[in-house]
Amino acid sequence: MYRYEIVADARAQVDGLPAEALVDFAELISFLELTPWEGPPYRDDNPDSAMRRIVFGQAGAGLVVYVVLEPDRRVVVVSVTWIG
Repeated sequence: MYRYEIVADARAQVDGLPAEALVDFAELISFLELTPWEGPPYRDDNPDSAMRRIVFGQAGAGLVVYVVLEPDRRVVVVSVTWIG
């Protein structure tokens, strides 16, 4: 299991999510704590990168960018975007 962390800017972005997105975000965090490498790489030209992205929410209205710090078994969310 990986430990979840979030940077301050991303925390502010989560605080701004609509209420209906919070359940989806919580489910996403549970997923990341177990299988963070399942998210696609942030950049397709660097498939082994520790920086990853994953879509969440109904109709894929949310995007989370995170970094997997494997030696420490940590997942650090660096950006949360909602376009819904």
